[in-house]
Order: sequence, then structure tokens, then C-alpha cells
Amino acid sequence: MRLFFSMLFTVALTSFLSPSLCNGQLIEDFSDGDFINNPTWVGDVSHFVVNGAGELQLMAPQAGSSVLAVGLNVPDSAVWLMDIRLEFAPSATNLLRIYLMADQPNLLQANGYYIEIGENGNTDALRLFRQTGSGRTLLSSGTAGLVAAEPVAVRIRVRRSKAGQWTVEARLPGGAFQAEGSATDLTHPPGTGRYFGFYCLYTSTRRDKFFFDNLSVLPDVPDTKPPVLLSASAGDNGHTVLVVFDEDLDTLSALERAHYTVVGQPAPIEALFDGAPNRVRLRLAQQLSTGSYEIQTQQIADRAGNVSGLQRAFFAFVRTEAAGEFDILINEIMADPTPSVGLPEVEWLELYNRSTRVIDLNTLFISDGGPARRLPAYLLYPDSFVVLTTATGATALAPFTTAVVAVTSFPSLNNTSDTLILTDTAGRIIDHIFYAAAWHENSAKRDGGWTLERINPNLPCKERENWTSCSMLPGGTPGRRNSVAQSIPDTVPPRLLSAFPLTNNLLELVFSEGIDRVAAANLAGYQTDPPLAMASAVLAPESRRIVLLSLQRSLEPGVVYRLWTNPLVRDCSGNPQTREDTMLLGLPEIPAPQDVVVNELLFNPEPFGADFVELYNKSRKIFDLRNFFIANFYEGMSTRGIGLRRLMLPGEYLVFTPNPDDIRQRFSSTQSKYLFPLGLPPLADDAGNVTVLWSKDGQQITVDSLVYFETYHNALLTSSQREGVSLERIRPDGPTNDPANWTSAARTARGNGTPTHPNSQRTGLQASGSDILQLAAPRLSPDGDGYEDFLDIRLYPPAPGYAATVVVYDSEGIPIRYLVRQQLVAAESALRWDGDVEDGTPARPGIYILLAELYAPTGEVLRQRKTFALVRRF
Repeated sequence: MRLFFSMLFTVALTSFLSPSLCNGQLIEDFSDGDFINNPTWVGDVSHFVVNGAGELQLMAPQAGSSVLAVGLNVPDSAVWLMDIRLEFAPSATNLLRIYLMADQPNLLQANGYYIEIGENGNTDALRLFRQTGSGRTLLSSGTAGLVAAEPVAVRIRVRRSKAGQWTVEARLPGGAFQAEGSATDLTHPPGTGRYFGFYCLYTSTRRDKFFFDNLSVLPDVPDTKPPVLLSASAGDNGHTVLVVFDEDLDTLSALERAHYTVVGQPAPIEALFDGAPNRVRLRLAQQLSTGSYEIQTQQIADRAGNVSGLQRAFFAFVRTEAAGEFDILINEIMADPTPSVGLPEVEWLELYNRSTRVIDLNTLFISDGGPARRLPAYLLYPDSFVVLTTATGATALAPFTTAVVAVTSFPSLNNTSDTLILTDTAGRIIDHIFYAAAWHENSAKRDGGWTLERINPNLPCKERENWTSCSMLPGGTPGRRNSVAQSIPDTVPPRLLSAFPLTNNLLELVFSEGIDRVAAANLAGYQTDPPLAMASAVLAPESRRIVLLSLQRSLEPGVVYRLWTNPLVRDCSGNPQTREDTMLLGLPEIPAPQDVVVNELLFNPEPFGADFVELYNKSRKIFDLRNFFIANFYEGMSTRGIGLRRLMLPGEYLVFTPNPDDIRQRFSSTQSKYLFPLGLPPLADDAGNVTVLWSKDGQQITVDSLVYFETYHNALLTSSQREGVSLERIRPDGPTNDPANWTSAARTARGNGTPTHPNSQRTGLQASGSDILQLAAPRLSPDGDGYEDFLDIRLYPPAPGYAATVVVYDSEGIPIRYLVRQQLVAAESALRWDGDVEDGTPARPGIYILLAELYAPTGEVLRQRKTFALVRRF
């Protein structure tokens, strides 16, 4: 092979810009676009063309056969070389003959030798024939099926010795020459006046599917030069070195590992041919590091026995390593490039290598939740950046950065929000980010043209708080350090924010920041009371702030568990938890009516103020707020789902409002952890309805429903004074729609209401002995301070069916206020007096008498008096 190229170089040098047929020997690569002249081909020349790829191509007008031949001198010892391509599976009706030597241009009637490709079946081989006139004799046949499948692409080499020894070799793309037959035949001699050529037989669909290139017929001169070392290169990430020589090697000397030395490295442990007998791959005893290397070879022989001396080659190697978690970060995102403020209107994202390793991007995949796209080969060095985009985007961004690569099927980045996941070949997450347009700090940048930039790459677990808009024109920093980049270390320990049962044996723990993966999996970091046996703990795929804690057994209904974490839980910066954050949780149950009640509401806030509704869990059950709804069915229907992934524990007061900030400002003692944003149904100032519904899996329960009126406020408050004052339930166990069970909240320095706290006007009077009338306290002071603002009255009829009259008398025995008049009462009835007389004016301070009369169905009358005082401040 080396000899051929040497001869080719000699001929080309001596015939530069001269005929391709030199001294009767053929060298033709069709690079001049002309095959008719120099040398002169004869036969069906109109059936052939030189195509745009510089190949000789059959271009026959219709089905049939074509012959093309060129005259030459064939030396006693000769070698033929040619590239053949057939874009079909050869057969007996579509075949090729390559005439190596013929004594006339009419090849089908000549005396000579040819190779035939094409026969019936699927065992087509390279077959060497002797032809004498119209007769032919098979001399040799090569590997069955070698040229049977479509397409055929083969380089053929044929040698003839002076003694008439014929050898046929073939090389498939990427391979080495292999023997395909041999024979000895001296029937037809070489010499002058001989022809080389092709005979093509074809159907109409194959009339343009024959291709020929790189033809030569040259003397087969003995090889006397040793093999030359051409190149060396590292492979398999530094575990092997490939050395390439200029010709096929002797197997014994080529595979002797002692003949190779990588300077500064231990001796190779193995030497093997790599796809061809001129390519040797050395397996090294020690992986190479990044750097420049020299390889030395000696005593390497070719197949003619020529032995080389000491030869050297130099090569450079960059050692790549696998990416670990957070080694490569998604560092900048251009999701909405329109309208542009300076950068091209193309989507892209930027990666940053924060590790000390060189990483090949081809080992990584990018996904937006759909199919993962493999990244192209690209070496990303430590502390360097690269931009990923489409092919069109790569062209557009080229003026702004050279560090840009095109990704096949680059994911489309949603403008509003999306999830981006960077993984390795094993599917392990390297980086994961959910982004949203709302992360931009102003609406102008949210409208497009500006990137989102990671602030501190040293805090990879941080999420929303570690991203913001690019701060400078042209709207992004592709391929370079972010405009908002910081390197302030994280010294803040993580906090446990919530615990929620996703199922009866799977808990979701939410932390204030991302948690270290190893620390999150350490079960010793989690404790409960009563104790729970834990099975596993893993980070949630959507966020490192979430730990999924699996239990060995199910939670027990009706049990409130305490869960807390200890310093074994650490964030990604290694900060341990230093504060014991205890969460209460349990297994949610189905509520019964009145398990949760409407306990306080503000339906007539001050100007620009917000409404609120407070719910109180007076049961011993635990409820899932995702299944609760607040509705207003008064003169219409309006419903809002609470939808919070939060539990409502026994005894909790939870407040819902469209504007939590307003409620915190107006009611200073409000506890934020019990205050939640919710767009409430419209609540009118004069009357309305608050209904609490529970619904799940087709089952719906009305848990509580209040129809309120503004007259439920304390009668001494004018309409203007009621503004901004909440309406409070007096007794949680009392009837929801009993007007006597509602009154105005006390007016205090902390606000006119008690959201998230027990009500200022609550009472809990119990029946005592045989009394039919009881007072919570023998006095009232209706001054709005939350202390005894009304007279809390209870009636206890001895049996059902009683009617009642309750009257307030002054100290002179004059009735001033009828609370009820012969009204049917329940087994326990609650009344209240706000200190007003019949005409609505305030009663004067003094001693008063409360008279209750109960009328039995039998006519029996029961009477009881209570004396009390009305006190006012002056």
C-alpha cells in the first residue's frame, strides 16, 4: 500500500498538469472532470459522466448494458487499485465486470481477465474469471456475501506476478485489506496494447447506480522501505493510545508491546490491531493525565520484512472526568428573547463548570421534562461557560460568544415557567432548576429580552432566591460571568417549614432551602413522638427543599404526631440545622358537620381594607385543607377552594383573606403561620353567607354554614362604628345561626378583632342545679374593651316544648327591654343583652333585674330572677 502511494507520487510529480496515462500505466481520479481525453476512454462514453463528487458515474438513458475501456501497457508484475460503489444489491441482471486486462476494447469478445460482482441469491462474492473470446473460466471466488447487500462500497486491490500468480484483496469502509482469492494462470500474457475497463449490465432503476473512482494500474515494485510512524493519539479517556503507520504491518512485530514506549509512563500492557493492520492500539497500565506526551516505536516491520528503527510521535491529551452533582450548573436562561434589547431573538441557556475537572458535554443530557437530548461533544474546562441553543441560535449568537454549541432538538423554553434537568448517561441528576418569568424583578424584564441569571454558583441548592434578571445590556451575558454574580458564602442553617402526609405512610417535609442529598437520606436526622419507624428518606425530584420520608407502618387515625429534625440535617453548604423546628401532623379524617365552624369574620372592613374568615377546628380530628371550600350562597353562589397542602389540627384557628398584609397591619397580634391568602367569595356589608364545604372522591359535606346580618353586631354600635370591626362567635358549641351567638369583637389597641386567636367575646357557661336562668357574670360594661361587653344569658327549660319571656327591669321595676316574648326555646338557649333599651338608646348605669318566665305546654309557669349591674366608664 505504501509502495502504491510512493509510485503514485512519482508519477504525479513527473506528469504534473500532464496526461493521466503515463508510460502506458493508468492513474485516474477524475478530478479534472474529463474522462474522454487524457487518457482516452472508448466505448459507450455517452453513458458515463463525471459527477459533482469527482466520481465516474454511469448515466445510461435506459435499461441495457454499457462498456467503457481505456488502452494501457500492463507490466509483467502489476497491481490494480480501484474504488467501486454500487447503490443496489447486485444480481444476475444488475452486475459489474471489471476487466483488469483485455486484448481489445470490445471487452465482451476479448481475451483477458476480469472480476465480476453480481450473481443470483445473497452470496455475491468477488469472483476472478479468465475470458477467452466468448468463453469464460472461474479462477477464484472470495468471501460469500461480501458484496451482496445494498449499497456495495469496496476498494479492490489485485496483484499479478511475473509467474502468473493472481491475488485479489478487498477493503470495506473503515477496515483493512482482506484476501478474497488467488489463482495461477498464464494463459493470456500482459504487455502493450492491452485494455482496462468496465462492463455494466442493469435494469432501468439501476441505470445510474454504478460509481468508480481512484483507479490505477501500476508496476508491482518490491517494497524495500520500512513502515513510517504517521501519528499517535490518546483514546478511551487516556487508557489507550492509537499509533498509525503508513502501511500494513507484520503481525508479530506490531503486536509486541515492548516495541512501544510512552515516555514517562509504564510499559503498555497490551498491543492490538485497531480495525486495520496499519493501526495499533496500546492499552496502558496507567491512565494518562492532561498534558503533552511522546511515544517511541522501534523494530516494527512491514509485511515485506522491512524493519523500522527508532521513531517518535508527539500528541496532546486532555483527560475528561464524569460530572458529579452540581459540577455543571444551569447558569443563565434566555426563555423569552422577544422583544430584543440587544441580543438575537433566539432561546438559549448557559452552563457553567464550577468543578476542577474537564467534562465532555457528550456525557450529559438536557431535558425540559420531555425526552432527554444528548449534548454534542465539547470539552468544558473548569471555571468556564458554554451556551446551548439551536443550530440557528448558534449562528446568531456567534458575534456575542465563541463558547456556543448547537444541540439537536434543543428543547423549547416556555416563556412563563419551565423545568430544566441536566443528567448524565446513567440518568443521575447533575442540576435541576424550575424557573418562572415571575423571578424577574420588574414587569419590563418579564415581557422579554432579558435573561434570568444565577446569582451565586457556590450555592447550587438555592432556588428562587438565587436567581434574578440580568442587570446590564444587551440583556444577557452569554458565555461569560453573570452580571449579578456573587460569591458570598452561605452561613444560614436550614429550617423545617412544614410536614404533610401525602399518604398514610409517606410524609413530605419542606425546608427553607435545599438539603444535602446524603444528609437528607440519613434517617437519624428525623425524630417523632410518638415514635415512628422510618423506611427511607429521599429528596423529591422537583425540589431539593422537599424530603420524602417513608414510614414502615401507617399513621394511626386520631393521633397527633410531633416531628422534628436535628443537626444531622444539613444544607448543601454543610450548615447543620441549629434550631429544633417541631411540626405537628397526623392522618387526615373526614369531618362531620360542626367539626369545623365559622368562628369570626370581617365582612365590612375599613376603606381599602380586606375581608377575612376565621375557621375553628373544635373537634379532636385532623383535616386536609386541600379538600375544604368556602362559599357564599346568599342571593347567588360563589365558591373558592382553599387548596392548601396543610393540615388543620384540633383547636387551630385559621384565617383566610385576600390580603394577609392588610390583616397583619390592622390586627397587630395576628399570627402569620395561621394566616393564608385566599380570594374569598364576595361578602356584602349588610348580609351574606359563609358556608364551609368538604369534598373528596365524590363525597361532599356541609361542615358549617352561617347566614349573617349586620344587626348581629352590638346594638350600641352605629353603622359607621361597625366598619372594620369583626363579628365574633360567642360559643363555638352554640348554634351557628343563632343571632345571640354572635357579637362585635372587642375594640383594643391590637385591633377590632382577634384573627388567629380565641375570640374576645367567647364564653362557655354550663347548667347548674335546678336553675332555669343563669348569667355568665352578674354585670356588664358595654364599652367595647372585650371584657363583659354584654350580658351572657342562658335558659335551661326542664323539658322540651317550653316557651319563654325574658325581660330586663330597672331598679324601679319598670321593664326597659324585652329580649324574647313567649318564644319557643331549645333545651339550652343563649341570649345576650348589649345594654340598650327598647328605643335603642343606651341604658343608664345601675342595678337591674332580669326576669325569665318559662311556660310549659301543660300551663305550668316557671319564674326566676337574677340581679345584675350595668357599669359604664365616665
